Amino acid sequence: MFMDAERKPAVATARQSLIPALTGGAGKMFYLAFWLPVLWVLWGACFIFSAHFYPGYRIYNHDISDLGDPGMNSHGWRWWSLGMGIAGLMTFPPIAYASRRMEELTTGQARGGIRLVALGSICMRCTCLGLMGLALVPQGSNLRDTIHTTSGVFAFGGEYVAFLFLWGVALFKVREMSGARLAFFTVSAWWAVAGFLATQGYRFIAYGELGHDVKHKGESILLHFSLWEWMLFAAVTTSFAILVALLPVKVETDA
Repeated sequence: MFMDAERKPAVATARQSLIPALTGGAGKMFYLAFWLPVLWVLWGACFIFSAHFYPGYRIYNHDISDLGDPGMNSHGWRWWSLGMGIAGLMTFPPIAYASRRMEELTTGQARGGIRLVALGSICMRCTCLGLMGLALVPQGSNLRDTIHTTSGVFAFGGEYVAFLFLWGVALFKVREMSGARLAFFTVSAWWAVAGFLATQGYRFIAYGELGHDVKHKGESILLHFSLWEWMLFAAVTTSFAILVALLPVKVETDA
């Protein structure tokens, strides 16, 4: 009985600490040093297990969603879906943290800037919904493929819209965001977009091809659509961590 009496306050304290963390209320280092690394390890492990069951899978020849296609990866697609589901659930807390920090940092900005931040927060939360949609509806044909593609747009398009056009604009008006921080964030957010547009733009002009790879004799791997889809995926996940790391904890904002 004495042990139970001691354990109850400890459990209550753990719950009280966990709830703020799940709603974005923990400190920056909690998300950077613990939450995001755990997310990446679980996500990456699921992708690796999924690729293990896909014969001859290569990131420069196969799209991300090929891993989650039951027709192409009949034994491994569930691992892919599990990874997307984990990401959809575990991404919400750091998004809530970043949204809260962005709202605090831009309190003194004009109404237009505050609206951009609010829209960015909505787009970031759509990322979680999109990831869950990808997990629940694997790539397939007809309606299932339409739902899957729409979920992908929400998952990665929402995050990029927030980074590049909503939060990115507001960040440049935060007084204590140094030029070096802004440059680092801008490069991390834009490099894959620039590479994707350049390589796929070239392929469209040269071959009249848009989207999935059609093999051309002598074509460089660096032009492959699948490779740049993976590059966009890598950039969007690392850019988010960089954003969380660069956001000042306490700053003054321009009026």
